[in-house]
Amino acid sequence: MKTNREQNFNRTGESGNVLIYVLIAVVLFAALSFTLSRQTDSTEAGALDQQRAELYATELITYAANAKEAYDKMSFSGTYLEDVDFTLPSDPAFNTAPTIKKIFHPDGGGLNLAALPEKVGVDTVTDPVPGWYMGRFNNVEWTGADPAGTDIILTAYGINPSVCGFINQKITGDTAIPSISEPTREVLVPQSVGSVTYFAGTNQDLTTDPANTTPAPICPECHNRSSLCVENGGIYAFYNVLANR
Repeated sequence: MKTNREQNFNRTGESGNVLIYVLIAVVLFAALSFTLSRQTDSTEAGALDQQRAELYATELITYAANAKEAYDKMSFSGTYLEDVDFTLPSDPAFNTAPTIKKIFHPDGGGLNLAALPEKVGVDTVTDPVPGWYMGRFNNVEWTGADPAGTDIILTAYGINPSVCGFINQKITGDTAIPSISEPTREVLVPQSVGSVTYFAGTNQDLTTDPANTTPAPICPECHNRSSLCVENGGIYAFYNVLANR
């Protein structure tokens, strides 16, 4: 038979063991809660990023549509494709006549000069830096019968690949991003407009006909597409053929 002292000692030991178990349970519960919290935060952040990317894609597509409307307005008023002037509002000659032929001027197309939305442009892209570029510098193979003519192209250059994928999803129903065989800047960005030089290099036409094998087309997926987001060397560009010959 155990003495009172032995019974009290056993109860104390049992109480101590219970306390240890409780502390262990509290620690494990806290660790589990922290882990679940981190996972939830990560999931929510990822979903938010995707939502933002899709919103940015819609914003870029909308601006391209506005640019097309600006050109159409000028065309209906009698400005020919080859006469469209891309002088920027910052240029000293911006208000020099004939302003009716300037796509960014209120007398002409009235298009607002836009910057890429925050986080759409990739900081590591340079020469040229990410942004909107417009000019008459490229003969897109499928667009017209005049092989010497150049089309008016608007390009969002150096954009985030997630945004690029959502753009294509909205245009083609697929997030796949075609790779072109030449640098995006040389095919889809004007080397210069007026007195402004955008990058060191030259422009080349966008060949697209998948039936041509010698030389192979730069972008077969671009054939008969007036808008698409493409990439070369990890640099993504969303082009829009606003007017063609």
